[in-house]
Amino acid sequence: MALKHLTLGAEIDAIQSFYWPQRGSDNDYDIMLDRLMESFIDNANDDDDDDDEGGKFLLTLGSFELIGLNINKLIRGPLSLLDFSELTSLSLEDCEDVEDFFTVVQNANNKQGVETQSLLRLRSFHLRHYSISQATNIRALLLAFLTSIPGLTNLSILLQANERPQDFRDRNFGNVLLTHGKSLRTLLWEERIGCRESYVERLNATFPSPEGLIEIAQSCNNLVELSIPIDWRIFSSTNVPLNHVRARTALQSLTQLQTLNIRNMPSFDPTAMRLPVDRAFKGFVDSAIAALIISRHVNDSMPLDTLALGAMTYRDVRNGLGLMNIHEKDLYEFLRPHIYAVDRRYQFEGKPQPLAILREVGTYEKTEAAGHCVEVLKPYWLG
Repeated sequence: MALKHLTLGAEIDAIQSFYWPQRGSDNDYDIMLDRLMESFIDNANDDDDDDDEGGKFLLTLGSFELIGLNINKLIRGPLSLLDFSELTSLSLEDCEDVEDFFTVVQNANNKQGVETQSLLRLRSFHLRHYSISQATNIRALLLAFLTSIPGLTNLSILLQANERPQDFRDRNFGNVLLTHGKSLRTLLWEERIGCRESYVERLNATFPSPEGLIEIAQSCNNLVELSIPIDWRIFSSTNVPLNHVRARTALQSLTQLQTLNIRNMPSFDPTAMRLPVDRAFKGFVDSAIAALIISRHVNDSMPLDTLALGAMTYRDVRNGLGLMNIHEKDLYEFLRPHIYAVDRRYQFEGKPQPLAILREVGTYEKTEAAGHCVEVLKPYWLG
């Protein structure tokens, strides 16, 4: 049976550098990785010797996942042995020199003499990368790469920059929407400077401007799942600027949307709030439902059945790894993803009144088990 799915690497170095940077790199792990690469190449060469046609051995994979690896080391190993033409799913997480991957793909295209059509046939692409800077220019390379391949079905991008990320209305991002918008069913895109460290909503994430939200909704009108930061003023019921109203109307036009993940929590003052935190969350969710569903006829609105607040992190995946004190635990509980079911069975004064019912916190397992769409909830930040 041919190998169709391959995952290489682990998050050991990435986790250590994120939570315990003073420890430095794990040399034993680096040595083990080098030996793994050497063994991989040797085994491939052995198979190549047995090739009746005498051609170069190539891995024909359906999905390929790289985690915490150095792309430069892989160029002489697995990447040189990969037949990109059959690849439908690709995931790159916390890899060094990830910009070199885009170069490898472009070179593969050039060797095939492909000028107007990409060698890649990807349907799903996921990237998580830290320490973006203007010097590395990874964002520009990423956008160029995305506009060079055919329409994706699933796109998931998590970028952490060293400086303020660009606005979603950047022209090159607009080109990505034009390239993939009609084919996309799931879209996750978040760019930030660093992780949130207080109850006050910092300017560490880039919201789509109202005009950017309109562009996303109009370009990607077949979305089933959407996960992005959203300016909470969009959901306000009073003194709403006209461009915010237009953005809200654009979101309402996503008539296939079943799961919406608002990745940024609103600002919150636990000392001033007399209500329990869970009641405050209920207020946040109710304002979003009122703006997106109740404000227009329920039967003529998106089929939204899952509304999630917040973004998954490694601590959620590992049940609170690395928490040090009570304050940090309280903030962690506030920032954990809160996943709500949107129940449309209820009425108020004879009119449909969808209600938000808390389904789970910090995990999507119950939501997935119930058959709801959760693909945009699965990717996570390290912190």
